[in-house]
Amino acid sequence: MPPVKHSADTEAAFMADLLHGLDDSFWKATPTPDPSPKKPLASQAVTPRRHKQAAKPPAPSPSKVFSAGEVDMTALLEGAEDWDWDDMSPNILTPKQSPVKKKSKMNIPQPLSYTPETCTRCTVESVTQSEYNEPFQKNLIVKLDPRGERRMVILRDDWTATDIRVGDTINVLGTFDLVTPSTSSITWSITITSKSNLLIHHPDLLLTATALSNAPQCRRKPILSNLVRSTSDTTPALVWGNMLHEVMQTCLSENRWETAWIHQKIDEVIVKGLNELIKIDVTIEQAKREVTARAKGLVAFSERYISDTPKPGAILSNTRATYNQGDSLLAVSELLDIEEDIWSPTYGIKGKLDATVNAIISDPNPPFSQPIISGGPKPLEIKTGRAVAGMEHRAQTMLYTLLAAERYGVDIPAGLLYYTQSEEVVRVPAGRNEIRGLIVARNEMAGYMMRRNDKSGDENADNIVSEPFLPATIDDERICKRCYALDTCMLYRKAVENVEDTTSAISDIYDLKTSHLTPSRSSFFKQWEALISLEEQDLVRFKKELWTMGAAEREVKGRCFSSMILDRSFPAPVKSTGSAADSKIHRFTYRFIRQCVVGATASLLNGHINLGDAITISIEPNLLALARGFIVDLTPTEVVVGVDHRLCLDTISTRLSKSVPPDSPIVFRIDKDELFGGMGRIRDNLAQLFYADGDTRRLEMVVDLKSPVFDEHPPNLTPALLSHSAHLNANQAQAMRKVLTARDYALILGMPGTGKTTVIAAIIRTLVAMGKTILLTSHTHSAVDTILAKLIDAEFGILRLGNIDKIHPDVHKFTLADRRTPTTIEQLEHQLMTPPVVATTCLSVDHRRKFDYCIVDEASQITLPTCLGPLRYADTFVLVGDHFQLPPLVRNRAARKGGLDVSLFRRLSDAHPHAVVDLVYQYRMNDDIMLLSNKLIYGDRLRRGSEAIARQSLVLPDQALMSESCKAVFVDTDGLPAHDSRVGDLVENKIEAELVRQLADTLLRSGVREDQIGVITLYRQQVKLLTHLLQSRKDIEILTADRSQGRDKDCIIISMVRSNESRNVGDLVKDWRRMNVSFTRARSKLIILGSRKTLQEAALLAEFFSLMDSCGWILRLPFNAHLLHSMLLSPPNTPSSKRVAEDMNGCTAGQENMGTGRPLKKVKMPVVETGLLKGRPILKDLVNGDT
Repeated sequence: MPPVKHSADTEAAFMADLLHGLDDSFWKATPTPDPSPKKPLASQAVTPRRHKQAAKPPAPSPSKVFSAGEVDMTALLEGAEDWDWDDMSPNILTPKQSPVKKKSKMNIPQPLSYTPETCTRCTVESVTQSEYNEPFQKNLIVKLDPRGERRMVILRDDWTATDIRVGDTINVLGTFDLVTPSTSSITWSITITSKSNLLIHHPDLLLTATALSNAPQCRRKPILSNLVRSTSDTTPALVWGNMLHEVMQTCLSENRWETAWIHQKIDEVIVKGLNELIKIDVTIEQAKREVTARAKGLVAFSERYISDTPKPGAILSNTRATYNQGDSLLAVSELLDIEEDIWSPTYGIKGKLDATVNAIISDPNPPFSQPIISGGPKPLEIKTGRAVAGMEHRAQTMLYTLLAAERYGVDIPAGLLYYTQSEEVVRVPAGRNEIRGLIVARNEMAGYMMRRNDKSGDENADNIVSEPFLPATIDDERICKRCYALDTCMLYRKAVENVEDTTSAISDIYDLKTSHLTPSRSSFFKQWEALISLEEQDLVRFKKELWTMGAAEREVKGRCFSSMILDRSFPAPVKSTGSAADSKIHRFTYRFIRQCVVGATASLLNGHINLGDAITISIEPNLLALARGFIVDLTPTEVVVGVDHRLCLDTISTRLSKSVPPDSPIVFRIDKDELFGGMGRIRDNLAQLFYADGDTRRLEMVVDLKSPVFDEHPPNLTPALLSHSAHLNANQAQAMRKVLTARDYALILGMPGTGKTTVIAAIIRTLVAMGKTILLTSHTHSAVDTILAKLIDAEFGILRLGNIDKIHPDVHKFTLADRRTPTTIEQLEHQLMTPPVVATTCLSVDHRRKFDYCIVDEASQITLPTCLGPLRYADTFVLVGDHFQLPPLVRNRAARKGGLDVSLFRRLSDAHPHAVVDLVYQYRMNDDIMLLSNKLIYGDRLRRGSEAIARQSLVLPDQALMSESCKAVFVDTDGLPAHDSRVGDLVENKIEAELVRQLADTLLRSGVREDQIGVITLYRQQVKLLTHLLQSRKDIEILTADRSQGRDKDCIIISMVRSNESRNVGDLVKDWRRMNVSFTRARSKLIILGSRKTLQEAALLAEFFSLMDSCGWILRLPFNAHLLHSMLLSPPNTPSSKRVAEDMNGCTAGQENMGTGRPLKKVKMPVVETGLLKGRPILKDLVNGDT
């Protein structure tokens, strides 16, 4: 199929909004083959795309020397001053043989020497406007980062429209000139015009090349697409395109192109994509027809283009080529990478390249008979539609040349665009003017997106957004009504921008989409959307540190592992065995070790990076995000990661050959990926409520706070149904009744230890027996799996969806991975649609089923927009939680103040108390431990579930150690002392951690099992330190307060960490809900270690100490007590009743002598030797309570 020719008028009209300021000479210019030399055409003063030019290499000597007699050089060079050198090769080559006539490899010259753009990062200090010989210009005084030197940047032509403000960050691409003579302190200046240099505004915002390619038509659409990412936008064209991309990428990777093999790969991707076919409601046969039709050009592509040398018919199209210019030829000799994710903070863009190939191009070279041969990396963009060389596709491919040049370190003056249905490959030159136009569009979009960030530090939520952060609508009825972002666009126009429109071309569409939005509904959306943005910007702030902060510097902050070396001794990378969806995340596994250990702080346990965290792997300074994945294993000296891309050291060495000595090891950095998932999905949850065809019922309940309706009587329950709730107490039975009578929703407030999980399991069993379907969700995988563990023996179907790596092994039997791989849509539909119970996390819900009930556990820990996600898939929902325990985790202080930490559970329970059932009978804690939360938090509402629970204690097997009086104790470390310390911006307490280790060791030697002990601390760094100290005790759980909710142990040890002379208690300790969770995890014994002087500065803990004093439950340790125990210095016959120091208070039983006469509940353990605590009197006091 011949290339489509675009006239100058057509292209100018299409690109008018993108390429401001172009004159007619650009469209009339005759392009000639790449690679381009750096010398501009003098008459037109055109500046090459690469602003900092490399030295021009000498042309190699031709094999055949033409004499003056053979060639009339005077005639040949006539008019040379008018030749377009900008589009000609600097190396005029005359190969020995034409590639068409000789099959052996030709001598391919190396790609042009690449000198990166001179990029200067600056902060704007002042902006002024002036006239200079008529043209309007802006003058910027900028300060260089990090040197602080001041320079002048002058903007002319269309650059003057850039909305630059004081304090903005910019990148200047080009060379500054010395100002002579200088009349001020500014000695260096640069002028950015339509002809020379580039300016990148807000370069830390990495916009996608795909979004920028759509910008000429509408600036608003790509910004909205970035803000709101819907999971319901699956279309047939998108599915076919994704499948064909995978087929062709496999063909390129395997270098196999036989028709039968291609059909086999098509069958494989269709089977793997059955879930997508279900979404678009097509059969396998239909899918095969569609994908096969789009793949019809693959065989011809391979026969024509896959070769070491260009073949005669391998024509490389150029839509801007002139008539009779001659055909260029292409050979694709090697695949370099597929799905390569490249970030460029230089240009402020990012993109995922379909494929990067080594391309050999033979260009005609009239009047010479021999063609010009060039070779090197080229981005190959694959398009499965019918359009050829569309302007959006060309713009995307141009931007990919910038990304690929940075990644591969060679000049890439053009990209390749392949259309699978036309068998055609098109060359897309990256022209200076087009690149400039795209950068101008990028800057405009970045300016809008950053406007809301100016208020990110303002804690006044009412003033979060003070000016528009979206471009105006284009008001084109034909374009707008077909736009996939129409619903979102109209919602923001109404609720956020408050536009009144009765006259524009889209006024009817606007009214149709937004007439149902009342002022209160619009206000609700605007408030919560702004709060989400605040939280998002706090994460973006950390993300840019990947390129603005060195690895060693960021490691000090705890968010990076620097100086990491790939361990070649680790087994070869293999694909994970998870589900198909997960394989894109964890395809390869690698182990990294330290290049060298620098002091004691080199431990990988120091910092914010933990098991399961999302990470990126880079090489400083320019190879950013080579791979992305998550932490699989972590020790003080090594880290194992599962990533999406192969890390080939040979390939990486080639890319680094110009900047790293050959024998030098390749040093990686591993950074925490702060925004791996993004907020687009959470915004979509919120937006789905407000669309005209959205979840109207939930809109009324959540936004309008319509009162929920309950039936007067529950449905008739047969004895078989009643059997599922026979074991419930009165409170729990009341909760069951509330759920069964609910028409809209029911709320269950489950206080600590009151059996929330038991109630949820009973509700599920009853509803399934009634023929109902249930969607079970929570914020964490562990919470979901805890409930499923109660249903392990269920006789009905359960489907557990999610990342197999994060699902507990005990419930793997419920996952798709544990079932036979479906080969038909019917088989997959049976697996997905038949089980009455489907369980997954809130953010993983993407299901086309409609359920009767949705049950959300730990709902009080989930932000309102996140919780909305699963609710729209069910008729009735049940929220289970306790807003007196952990609130939703919100990092941004202004977002918290604005109310982002108010859960949907809290909002509804406050508005409609009649919808709430309280579970108050607890079956976890003895009376002493329950007393703490009951007095401090619950106002004495908690009740004991049984006398046996109330009086239970941790019993040691040795009769000499049987005293059970010490059930709750605070261990005061002020006398040691045991001060906290900092690791970067993290806090730990080494002495307190050592005391925890000694105490745990003593309990274990006394017969307590590892799985009976839990250690809780508020600080992640302390968790890492304790994990290291107790690494041999695999069954002792060490958790943060956040992760401990829903867990319980016979004995809980809490490390409070904070202890300092300034009595700085920190924000975490002041959070009474975290303290409540920590206090209520223990069944029989609770030991809290900390500094009373420091901790009592928190109001809640001051009450806590008053209560502990009144009960006589505080034990003060003497100086260096941690050394006395660890070295066993005390004499072995020290009486257990003696104190090591006179100021140690006793630990007495506040409620032990209640005289009920009932036998005590004992925890049975194997008998061990006597005398284990001899010589360790303080630990003996803690364990025994023999005071």
